[in-house]
Amino acid sequence: MKRVFTRSESVGMTRDEGPLQCFRCDLGFWDACYTTKTNCNIGEKCYTGRGKAGDVLEVKLLGCVKAKECELVTNVELFSNTTIYMMTRHCCNTHFCNTGHTLPLNTLLSLSLTTITIIHLSSP
Repeated sequence: MKRVFTRSESVGMTRDEGPLQCFRCDLGFWDACYTTKTNCNIGEKCYTGRGKAGDVLEVKLLGCVKAKECELVTNVELFSNTTIYMMTRHCCNTHFCNTGHTLPLNTLLSLSLTTITIIHLSSP
């Protein structure tokens, strides 16, 4: 019996394999993140990004990133070219390997608003 190889099999992927599925969190504080699920593009890995703003506020991001961006330290700018914190992305390459704790959206929004208020009140 003659076997016909599909394109995905010829590049080392089986029919059931595909892009990674990861958790996504656009902005979290400490270990509090409102997470959703996302599909990465081919060649991307799941990551957990951690940074610290003002030596007090721990920031966390989850998602997909190109493999060449793993383990790099990057500046994160939120407001008009002002560096808020440095971020390091730690990568992994299995489905949902960047697990994050989930919180209801209203809890995360309250925590975010409180943190931003404290930062603004404490600045000179």
